[in-house]
Amino acid sequence: MARTPQTPPPSGDDPAAGLRRRDSGRHPDEPLVTRRDMAGWVGGTVRPNAQGRWPGERLGLAQDGPTSMAGWGRRILALLIDWFIAMIISSVWFEGNPLVTHGIFALMHVLLLSLFGTTVGKRVARIQVVRLGGAMVKPLRVVLRTVLLCLVVPPALIDPDGRGLHDRLAGTVEIRM
Repeated sequence: MARTPQTPPPSGDDPAAGLRRRDSGRHPDEPLVTRRDMAGWVGGTVRPNAQGRWPGERLGLAQDGPTSMAGWGRRILALLIDWFIAMIISSVWFEGNPLVTHGIFALMHVLLLSLFGTTVGKRVARIQVVRLGGAMVKPLRVVLRTVLLCLVVPPALIDPDGRGLHDRLAGTVEIRM
């Protein structure tokens, strides 16, 4: 049986010296893993073109015109119009109770988005809510989207395409009409 040559034992007092690769080009006292080595994965992976060239590109939406992603100005305008309508109804019949206002706002969204894909405010701002791919949103998804919208935090958590968490979880997108 032939014997293979063994590497000589590490010299010096450093017990880890034998663990270092001799051909790495590093100084013998430099550790195997340095901060420079760690920086590549600590910051996360690099995703090329993660944001796309325009909002909605990764979703297959047009850059502008109908079926393009609705901008923030239109979306905020629609939200304010819908909230104003809910406040008027609440003021006239329920003495402006804030919980009733919130409930009317949610009920308007559930009913109108389920039936027409838009609310009064969204219609004025020329916005429609659709599922990814362009289909009408099913009522259960509308309820999920509305509940999350009423929590206020999910709309503040947006992705690179400009969709809030409520839209991502419901599988919806707001497009221009």
